Amino acid sequence: MTTNPIAAYRTVDAMTADPVTLTTMLFDGAVKALRKAQLHWENGNRQGFNDETNRAYLIIGELRATLDMSQGELAEQLASIYAYCLRRIVEASLGDLEKVREVERLIGQIGDAWKTATAGLRAQQAASRAGTEAAA
Repeated sequence: MTTNPIAAYRTVDAMTADPVTLTTMLFDGAVKALRKAQLHWENGNRQGFNDETNRAYLIIGELRATLDMSQGELAEQLASIYAYCLRRIVEASLGDLEKVREVERLIGQIGDAWKTATAGLRAQQAASRAGTEAAA
């Protein structure tokens, strides 16, 4: 058990979050790890760079593993993009920051699209609940 209250809060938050929120957290975590990796490299911290690129690799791998491939073309395209990102992270392990930046851009764009799509969905759900409560 951790003695860090912030880490404990994040753990509970992740364990109790719905799938939409968890996916959002994964996108945010991958982008954050990639940004930190770049800072570590620029500051000469090779271990920090390795740790953060590994963290991003694991997160993107999780995004790929949780795709519902029965959903067709979109899931297949995302799987291909995630596989490409994983390859680029491995290639970047020698310190090629342009490859890290490329992955950050791709994952950031997909994450932004996810957030836009799910915000609309959540707004529809909230409006539906409000209509149901008003009728009751």
